[in-house]
Amino acid sequence: LDGKQQEKVLTYESRELEIGEISFLQNVKQFLVLGLVHIFTGYDHILFVISLLFGALTIRHILSLVTAFTIAHSITLALATFDIVHLPSRFVESAIALSIIYVALINIFNKDSKHQPWLAFGFGLIHGFGFAGILSEMRLDPNHMAASLLSFNIGIEIGQLLIVSLAFPLILWIRKFKYKPIKWVIPSTSAAILAFGLVWFIQRAF
Repeated sequence: LDGKQQEKVLTYESRELEIGEISFLQNVKQFLVLGLVHIFTGYDHILFVISLLFGALTIRHILSLVTAFTIAHSITLALATFDIVHLPSRFVESAIALSIIYVALINIFNKDSKHQPWLAFGFGLIHGFGFAGILSEMRLDPNHMAASLLSFNIGIEIGQLLIVSLAFPLILWIRKFKYKPIKWVIPSTSAAILAFGLVWFIQRAF
């Protein structure tokens, strides 16, 4: 309109577009919200992050894991969105399920294991391609792609920080209890996460 291009994310709840009404801030907001929705409805990503938290003992440690995971998935999210690197969706989704299975197995059979940042970084590269799936289907306007990508990624990070800030204190609280039934909460939760990972892998790989 008048030489200017605008973008609108159409959803089930928002199916109308008023031409000329979308400002830069509104465009940023809609992709930020899209990132938030994507992480909160991406149960596989949530379970992976929680599995990492089970292997973290201190705030400093969890910060190193989250930072490594964030840097890694931000790299591949950008590469995939700008169509620099492309991987088959079946491979990506199957690999994400395998990452959940791997970390859950460590949590079950090696309770004293301390997850390393390189593990979070390596699997974060795969999860980034998963995050990019929704953006690659949108055919974003090249003129707005950087802002849209950045806003979407910030939305993901905000959602991820909310998950960590809620889950990690609860995990630390559970670890403080010496009552034996409480001690089984984390291993049994890891077993449930492992089951979800196996189901997802079978569904996605075959």
